[in-house]
Amino acid sequence: MRFFRLIGWLAAVVGIVSGLAVHPAPAGDHEAREAGKYESKFYGTVDSLPQDRIGIWVVNGRQIVVTRETRIKEKHGRSEPGAYVEVEGSNTGETFTAFEISVKRAKQQERP
Repeated sequence: MRFFRLIGWLAAVVGIVSGLAVHPAPAGDHEAREAGKYESKFYGTVDSLPQDRIGIWVVNGRQIVVTRETRIKEKHGRSEPGAYVEVEGSNTGETFTAFEISVKRAKQQERP
């Protein structure tokens, strides 16, 4: 009988430990990848961007570094000033580098 209790206890411990490994605690909106570097996302309107789209974008007054590796999705409109976008990237100190920008709504056209 002791043998079966021991096996049951060991199975419970292994289940708890493996459950922790499979389901880590949620990280919330910001996830630390490296010391001092956090991933986050935000939404805003594009104020300005370089003609070739590589360089510094300004979204809601915030400077965003866009590199050749940044993925730009334009399913709902063009990336241009006035477009409403979702920006995903990483924050390191004062620098925010985008790894993905998705246009959520095209620039609103002015009516005559």
